[in-house]
Amino acid sequence: MPCRANCARPSNHGPVPNARLFWIHGSGYTQDSFRAQVEAFPKSEALSLPGHPEGEPLTSVADMARWLARHVRESGNGKAVVGGNSLGGAIALEWALQHPEQAAGLILIGTGARLRVSPAIFESIDNSWPACIEQLVDFAVSSNASAELRQHAREWHERVGQRATRLDYAACDEFDVMERLGQICVPTLIVVGSEDKLTPAKFSRFLHERIQGSELLEVPGAGHIVMAERPDVVNPAIGTFLEKITAAPA
Repeated sequence: MPCRANCARPSNHGPVPNARLFWIHGSGYTQDSFRAQVEAFPKSEALSLPGHPEGEPLTSVADMARWLARHVRESGNGKAVVGGNSLGGAIALEWALQHPEQAAGLILIGTGARLRVSPAIFESIDNSWPACIEQLVDFAVSSNASAELRQHAREWHERVGQRATRLDYAACDEFDVMERLGQICVPTLIVVGSEDKLTPAKFSRFLHERIQGSELLEVPGAGHIVMAERPDVVNPAIGTFLEKITAAPA
C-alpha cells in the first residue's frame, strides 16, 4: 500500500542510530508490565502513567499523548521509538500523530485504532471492585498464562486502584484514530496474541492494513498482555525491528 499524501512523515527515512525506546502500559497497569522488555533492552525506559499509582490520573488519550511528548522532550535529545500495550498503544498512536517530529518508530502490542469497551466492564469496576480484578485478569491473559503472571496482573490493578483503572477504560472507550492511520508513516511493528480477548487479532490486522510498511506478528496461544506472557517470542521480534531502525548507515 503506497504512503498516502497526508502521511505525517515520509516512509523512506533512514536509520535513527540514537533513537530512544519507551514503553507504556495498558489500563489499570504499571510500568512493571514491561519488565521483560526492560530486562531485554536495558537502555529502554518503561513509564507509569500519572495516577499509576502516583499523581493525578489523566482522562483522555490525547492528554496522555501530550504527557508522553513532554517526557520524551525533557528526557534527552533525539527521536524516540514508543512501544505500548492496549491503552499504551493508543497513546503511542496519538503521540505519533501529534508529534511526528519526535517519532522514529512504533511498537503496537495488543491494541487497536478504536478501543470500545464493553459496558459490562464499567459496571464491574463501578460495582464489584476489587472482586472484579479477577475477571480483568482473565481478560488480559490466555488460558496458558502462568500463575505468577496472573498474580502480577492482580497486583498491578490493586496498586493502581479503582478510580485510575476506570478512567483508563473510559479513555480507551473514547479513542478513535481509524480515519487518521494513513498519516502514520514511521516504521511500525504490530504484535498481538491469538487469544487476545480485549483487542482481538482483527484489530491488529486492521492496523497492519492501514499503516504503510508495518509488520505484523501474531503469537499463537497468547493473550492481551502478550509481551509479558510470551517475551521469548516477542522480544526477538522487537530486537530485529529495532535493528532496522537504529542500525547506523554503512
